[in-house]
Parts: sequence; structure tokens; C-alpha cells
Amino acid sequence: MNPRKVSIILINYNSHQFTFDCVHSIVEKTKEVDYEIIIVDNNSKNADYEVLKSITDQSRVQLIRSRINLGFSGGNMLGVQFADPLADYYYFLNNDCVLRTDVCSQLTAFMEATSDAGLCGAQMFNGEGVRQITFGYLPTLGSKILGHGFVRMLHPEIYPPTKKVYTGPIQVPFVMGSTLFLRASAFNKIGGFDVAHFLYVEEEDLAKRLLIAGFNTYLVPQAEYVHFTGQSTSRNYDVDKEYYISLFHYFRKYHSWPARALFRAYYFIKNGRKFRQDPIYGKLAWFIGRGSPMRESLRYKQTISSEKIIP
Repeated sequence: MNPRKVSIILINYNSHQFTFDCVHSIVEKTKEVDYEIIIVDNNSKNADYEVLKSITDQSRVQLIRSRINLGFSGGNMLGVQFADPLADYYYFLNNDCVLRTDVCSQLTAFMEATSDAGLCGAQMFNGEGVRQITFGYLPTLGSKILGHGFVRMLHPEIYPPTKKVYTGPIQVPFVMGSTLFLRASAFNKIGGFDVAHFLYVEEEDLAKRLLIAGFNTYLVPQAEYVHFTGQSTSRNYDVDKEYYISLFHYFRKYHSWPARALFRAYYFIKNGRKFRQDPIYGKLAWFIGRGSPMRESLRYKQTISSEKIIP
């Protein structure tokens, strides 16, 4: 039988060295499946893109450049347009990751053996080799108001402990967006990512829509990768705002207006109480109080590049 085909999609934005290292780890580790790598350059500076072009010397790699920053969801959906339409699986992998094991083969084997799985993820480690929390809970009023500890006692099957070291696959609410391995037929059925999410909450929305369509999400801890993230602790108001824009877009899709009002009150108070710690929290509280309007998304601040793209 022919090996399964995995289309691996990476987004590059002014970070070519991360992309080089990520691709190298994929080529080095992947042994048991057929694969292709599609790199979407999300309107990086010309200098970064020019350096990145050398990566296409490898036969399995395509490089596509967008003239506008499409964000996470939009960039990945552009990559899907260039993927093999007969691929069995899509692997959306952050470019600031490297594989520690043969992740593609391991996750493919798991999906082949688990018919209800639409999405799965590998176990994440940080740059120092420390195991990281790799899955989370879909936001509900109960978990926000009563706390995760309380709802976990009531529904342990829905809220498995996030800090536990797992030795085998476990069904989880959603896996972190740095590594999203999807059954192509399930992904295609739900129409892929919701591109209204420019940054953040894409993985929650994806898992929720898959669940509605009858597919579950799993963590497969035997597969391991490193995510080089969180190196900077500086805050950015526009980026912080984007999280709440995406979060409340999610709430508008899946929750009633009374629930959304309670969510707004919860996050307004949560941020407002911390304004003495950092004035940004006060600004965020006011932004949430105004309804976290989508029109203020970074999506609408992007411009189309007029630079000539040299193939």
C-alpha cells in the first residue's frame, strides 16, 4: 500500500532562520510517510524573503509569497490552496518549531487507527527541553466563573488535567495551535480555518467546529516537538486586543447573547482589576466594555505590498 501523504504548511513572517531550522528537522525526522512542505511567506520584508528562496532547492518544498499579511488562519488557508488535493492529512506547524521525533509518521499512524479523530497534536517542549502544557479547555461560563478546578471535579472526562504527564493518547478539548495535525477529509468538510480569526483562538474554533461535525481532538504524547516561543515578555496593546477580538468572535458564534454579556463582564472585571499593575489592562478593560469590535482588528491595518516579487 502506498504511504499516506501529509501536506505540511508553515507560515514565515520575517523569520527565515526559524523556517530553515523547522524544515531541516522535518526532513531529518520524517521517515514513514510521504510528505510535501508548503511555506507561505506572509508578506515579509524583501530581504527575508530573498534569503528564504534558497530553501526551494529541496524537491519537496514549495515557497509561496503573499503580498499582504493574511494572519494565521488566512496564511494557512492560502497554503492549503497549493497543497496536494489528494493529501490524506494536513499538518499546520509553526515555523518556530523543530521536531524531536518522527511526528508526521506517529500522528499519521494514530489517525489511521482512530476513526473518530479529526485533529491531534504532539507533546510540546520549550527551548530548554522542559515539557509544556499542550492542550486547553474550550471557554465556557462555568469554567470562567467557577474555575477549572471545580468544573474538573464535576466533569473529569471533559477537563483532563493539563499539567499531568501522559504516556498514551488522550482525548482533549483542543490542542495548541503551534502543531495542528488534521484529517484532510474532516478539515475539508468544515471548510478549514475561519479566516475571521487573524491571530489567536483559531485552535479552539477549529476543535469546536470539528466536534460539532462529529470529530474529536487528541493529544499524542509519544510524538514530541520543541516550540521556541515566549522569549519576550513585553506587552503590546494591539496584539493583546487581537486576542479579545478573536475570543469574542468565538463567543458570538457559539454562545447566546446573555452568555456573551456575562463573558464581557467577566473579562472587563478581570482586566480592570489589574490596571494598577499595567495601564494596558485598563485599556483592555475599556476595549472589552465597548464590545471588542472586529473593525479594530489588525487585519484591517494590513496593506498590500507594491514591491516586485522576484521569482
